Amino acid sequence: ASFTGTVRSCGMFGPMFGFLLGSFCANLWVDIGMVNPDTLTINSKDMRWVGAWWVGLLIGGGVSFVASLPFWFLPYSLPKEGEQIIKKSSEVFTITKEGHGKTEPPNQTQSRPKVKLSEAAKEFFPALKKLLGNSIFLVFLLLNILQFNSLVGMITYEPKFMEQQFNISISRAIFYIGVILIPITTVGMFLGGFIIKKLKLDATMMAKFACITFLSAYLLNLLYFASNCQVLQVAGLTVNYSGVKETSFAQVKSLSACNADCSCEDNHWDPVFHNCSCVGESGPGEFSAVLGQCPRDSCTKNLPYFLLLLSVISFLLALGGTPLYMLIFRTVSPELKSFAVGIETLCGRIFGGLPAPIYYGALIDLTCLKWSVKTCGGSGSCRMYDTQAFRNVYLGLSAALRLGCCVLYIILCILIMKRFRHDNKEGNTSRMPEVLTVKLPANGSKKEDDSFGKISVYGDTRL
Repeated sequence: ASFTGTVRSCGMFGPMFGFLLGSFCANLWVDIGMVNPDTLTINSKDMRWVGAWWVGLLIGGGVSFVASLPFWFLPYSLPKEGEQIIKKSSEVFTITKEGHGKTEPPNQTQSRPKVKLSEAAKEFFPALKKLLGNSIFLVFLLLNILQFNSLVGMITYEPKFMEQQFNISISRAIFYIGVILIPITTVGMFLGGFIIKKLKLDATMMAKFACITFLSAYLLNLLYFASNCQVLQVAGLTVNYSGVKETSFAQVKSLSACNADCSCEDNHWDPVFHNCSCVGESGPGEFSAVLGQCPRDSCTKNLPYFLLLLSVISFLLALGGTPLYMLIFRTVSPELKSFAVGIETLCGRIFGGLPAPIYYGALIDLTCLKWSVKTCGGSGSCRMYDTQAFRNVYLGLSAALRLGCCVLYIILCILIMKRFRHDNKEGNTSRMPEVLTVKLPANGSKKEDDSFGKISVYGDTRL
């Protein structure tokens, strides 16, 4: 268990460096070397900013290629545990762990049996049927798929959510995830495996531990809805041109009396702000406008509390993640363990990793207030969201998925307790006292047939 926790926690170093690299690339303009950054009139907090997304792909692909080179030099096959193979010109001498040796032809040791595809296919479906017939594994599989949906959906749109709610740049949001959340998740996975080994938890206790940590994280997750931030005030979209939000306010035209003679293009998004109202409506005098959107300082102040809550929830989910993963090895027959891990990973990636970003993004797009217009026609990216609707959709969808996970966690615990209670009863029955007849020598007997007496012994028959 501790080894599994260590391996799973070490796997989080990749996402951590990935988020840090993404934060760096998001601060760079997409056309590196072709555009002078000093000539840009927007920064990374602007909705029109496009980061150098392609740099991360080049660096990540190059590192992956270099890391794969040592695998090319691995031997075709490895000796069994406790054996040492000494190769000679015409024969192979194998030394076992007991110190004995044997000489075999080279092809007899190095060759491995070839498995035909048809034979593997025949064994696949019976094994899959047996695996899915395990009610505990089936519930675990559905639970893993729901968890993957919520996890992938939240991670994918977490930076955009933080940008909209707390008025920070995408690069800064990605940086916070990389340096705060990922290390805390890593520690949680490692401690989960350590707790299993230290307390010697059985399958029932691991299921209860994972269920308690997830339910605690879910209750804390509801506090996300308190991270409310007011909708950005933009004349013509969320308020009228006097800066007043009316109770029956509907979206008005982007042009008004104060900018009717400015020859403004309706499809061009270049917001400026001056007290979130038209310049000059405050009275006579000289006025100027500043490029960008209206600041929301009150929203930015709530960011530390949000990160603290997010860190606690991530730690609890990671803490119970390792015990949940170990249930595969405790509830599946030994010959199906590796197959179960493969099916769990495959279903999680296909039914969780692929659809979650799609329907998360489709629902979030419904909260867009202003779409950009492409030069060739059609809508482009969203320039402005309704932050309150964005929050309700994003957090509400994640809460609904995790509510389903809570129900499956409870069902999983009930099934595991029933199975292992039944197994314990069968184990106690198999150790019931049995009658064992043992022949003992009888003193003073002359005949060989009568030299043994008989005695009945009650007790555990296991040696």
